[in-house]
Amino acid sequence: MTEIGHIVIGLIVVSAAIYLIVFISQRLTAHKVTKLKQEKDELMQIPMRDRIVEGRQLSLTGQSLQQFEILERKYEQLEKHGFADIDSQAEQVLFDSQGANFVKATQSLHQLQQQVRDAKTTVDIVNQGLSDLKQLDAAHKQAVQDLESEYQELRKLLLSESFQFGPAIDKLEDVLSNLEDEFAEFSRLTERGDHAAAADIYESLGMETTQLEQRIDQIPALYTTLDTTIKDQLVELNATYNRLHDEGFLFDTDIAQTLDQLETERQSALDALADLLLKKVSEQIDVLQTQIDTLYETFEQEMQAQKAVVQHNTELGEGLRQNKLLNHDLNIELDRLSQDFIFTKDEDGMVRSWHLQLSNLDRQISDMKIAVNAHEVVYSQVLEPQANIRAELIRIEKEQRELWQEFAELPGRLNQQRSRLVVLKNKMRQIQRRVERQGLQGISNQYKSDFYIVSDELERSEKQMNAARINIDDVARQLAIVSTDLDSLDEATEKMLEAAAVTERLVRKAQNYPDNPEIVEATKQARYYYEREFDYTQAADILGAALEQVDPGILERTVTLYRQEQAALQAEFAEKETQTER
Repeated sequence: MTEIGHIVIGLIVVSAAIYLIVFISQRLTAHKVTKLKQEKDELMQIPMRDRIVEGRQLSLTGQSLQQFEILERKYEQLEKHGFADIDSQAEQVLFDSQGANFVKATQSLHQLQQQVRDAKTTVDIVNQGLSDLKQLDAAHKQAVQDLESEYQELRKLLLSESFQFGPAIDKLEDVLSNLEDEFAEFSRLTERGDHAAAADIYESLGMETTQLEQRIDQIPALYTTLDTTIKDQLVELNATYNRLHDEGFLFDTDIAQTLDQLETERQSALDALADLLLKKVSEQIDVLQTQIDTLYETFEQEMQAQKAVVQHNTELGEGLRQNKLLNHDLNIELDRLSQDFIFTKDEDGMVRSWHLQLSNLDRQISDMKIAVNAHEVVYSQVLEPQANIRAELIRIEKEQRELWQEFAELPGRLNQQRSRLVVLKNKMRQIQRRVERQGLQGISNQYKSDFYIVSDELERSEKQMNAARINIDDVARQLAIVSTDLDSLDEATEKMLEAAAVTERLVRKAQNYPDNPEIVEATKQARYYYEREFDYTQAADILGAALEQVDPGILERTVTLYRQEQAALQAEFAEKETQTER
C-alpha cells in the first residue's frame, strides 16, 4: 500500500475515534441533564405554596411577619424565575454538548448543577423557616396557657401560705406582680402573632419564673430556721446564761454582749430575707449556728468544769492531808532512827523541804477554794492549776514514800550486814585454819601483808557495826571491799597451799633421779625457795621444769591429782555436814 493510503486509513481511524468520543460525551451529558431536570421537577412538586398559605393564616405581625415575608419572597423568586432559568440552562447545556467545545459544555453543565443546588437550598430554607414559625406559634400559645396557670398557682400559694415566708412575702408578691405584667405583654404579642418579639420576653419570663419558684421553695426553711430554731436557741441560751450568772459562773468573754450581737445578726438575716438575698441569708445562718453551738459548748464546758473543780478541791485537800501526815511521821521516824544511824543524803533537809512545799501547796489550795467560793474565777481556768497541784502532791508523796521505805528497810539492812560480817569472819577463820592445818614451814611476807590487811578491814567493819550510831551505807561499802579482798586472799591461799603440796610431791619424785645433775640442782633450788623464801609457787615451777625433761607432763599430772583429791575431800566433808544437820 502506498504512503498516501496509510495516511488516509490513519485519518479514518482518528475521525472514527473522535466521533465515538463526541457521541459518548453527548450521551453522558444528556443523561446528567435529564437527572437534574427530574430533581427540579421534584422540587416543584413540593406543596410549598400550600405551606405559605398556612403561614399567612398564623396572623403574624412584627418581626415574625417580616421573617415570613422574606421566606415568601425567596420562594416566589424561585417559583417565577428560578425553575425557568434551570430549564433554559438545561437546553443550553444540550446545545453546547452538540459541538466540539468540550470546555464550554462542561462549564454550562456545572452552572446547571449549581442552579439546581441553589433551588434545593432555597426550598429547604423556606420549608424550615415556615416550620419554625408554626412551631413557635404553637409553643407560645401553649406557654400562654401554662404560664397563666402557673402564676395563678403561685398567687394562690403566696396568699394561703403567706405565714411561711415571713418578711419575704411582700417582695415575693412584687416579683410575681412584675412577672404577671411581663406575661401580659407576652400574651399580647403572642395573640398578635409577633412571635419573634414574644420570644425575647418568653426567655426572660422562663428564667425569672424559675428563680421565683426556687425562692418560694427555699424561703420557708430559711425563715423557720431564723424565726423558730435560732430564736428558740437564743431564748434558751439567755435563760441558761441568766441561771448560770445567778449561780456565780464567770466566763472569759462577755456572754451577754455576745447574745445581744447574735440577736442583732438574726434580725439582719431576716432583713436580708425580706430583700430575697437568700445566699447571704444562708451564709448568715451558718455563722449564727456556729456561734450558737460554741455558746452551748461553753456553757456545757463550764458546768462540767464546776463539778470537776469542786471534786478536785476535795481530792486535793485529802491528798494534802495525807502528805502532811506522812511528812509528820517521817520527821518522827527520822528523829528516832538518828539515834542509831548516821544519814548521809541530807534526809533531814529532804523532809523539811517537803514540809515547805506542802505548806506552799496548802496556801494555793486555800486561795483557790476562797476564790471559787467567792465566784471570782472561771471554772475551766482552774482545772489546769488544780492538775499542776495534783501532780506536785503525787510527786511529793512518791518521794516521801520512797524515803519511808528506806527507813523501814534500815533494821533489815543492818541485820543483813551483821550476818554478812559473820559470814566473812567465818571465812577468814577457815582460811587461817587451812593454812595452820597445812603445817607450812613459813609464810611469805606478801601473803602475810594481804592477810593482815583483810583482817584489819574486818576489825574496822566490826567496830563500825558496834558503834552507837551506824552509817549503814558506809558499812555496806566497807563490807563489799572486804568481801572482794577476802575472795582474793582465799584464791591466794588456795594457790599457795596447792603449790606447797605439789612441791613436796615433786621432791619425792625427784629422788628417783639421784644421778641426774640437773634434777639434783633443781631440787636444791626448790628447797631453798620452799624452806627459806617460802615461795612455794617458785619452788614448784623450778622443780617441775626440770622433771619435765625426763618425765613430760609430770607437773600437770601432779596438779590434777592434787585437785581431784581435794575435791573428793570437800565432797566427803559436805556429806558429813549434811548428815550432822539431819
